[in-house]
Amino acid sequence: MAEWFKVAGGGTLADGQARVVEVNGRSIALFKTGGRMYATDSACAHRGGPLAEGTIEADSIVCPWHGFRFDLKEGACSTNPALRLACYPARLAGDDVEVEM
Repeated sequence: MAEWFKVAGGGTLADGQARVVEVNGRSIALFKTGGRMYATDSACAHRGGPLAEGTIEADSIVCPWHGFRFDLKEGACSTNPALRLACYPARLAGDDVEVEM
């Protein structure tokens, strides 16, 4: 059964920023864009690049290593449709950021 985990304080991530957190033994990248929170695996599905160091463009993340673009909602890769990121529900809960795993 899925469970919500507190991973950060809500004020620690400004709009347009990302950071890596550990959630239930997994390395997860948190992204805040357009006032919404997103959570994905922290490594790019292409070659393992550090997604939290990439460029956030609207609801997408662009990997800093090779420019692969992933949708933050669904994990789909527009650069190579065969690739996909794992995405996790994320939310602001009062002053906290929570991720469901």
